[in-house]
Amino acid sequence: MCLQIGPMVGGITPQEASERLSVFQSRFDDLWRKFVTYSGGEQLFGLEVTEYPDLVRIKKELGLLQKLYGLYNAVIDGVNGYYDILWTEVDIEKINNELLDFQNR
Repeated sequence: MCLQIGPMVGGITPQEASERLSVFQSRFDDLWRKFVTYSGGEQLFGLEVTEYPDLVRIKKELGLLQKLYGLYNAVIDGVNGYYDILWTEVDIEKINNELLDFQNR
């Protein structure tokens, strides 16, 4: 995977990083399935299973990024939803509880 176009490149917006993460997660999932298949084949034929520490590291990093940008997207969607509420229908307690929920994630 090319680091210059990935989700962790500096100087891009969180929204762009989130979009790139989706693309990279899909590409990584394909690689991970191949790894699992090939590892199973190595085990089946009694071969030593080839280790790919970078693949394991990337899996962990992508998992953490999924959590981060999942929260980011939830907050953005929640806040954007507040713009649709009429002033006469504002429920401050509900909004406060939603914001506390985001904070506790």
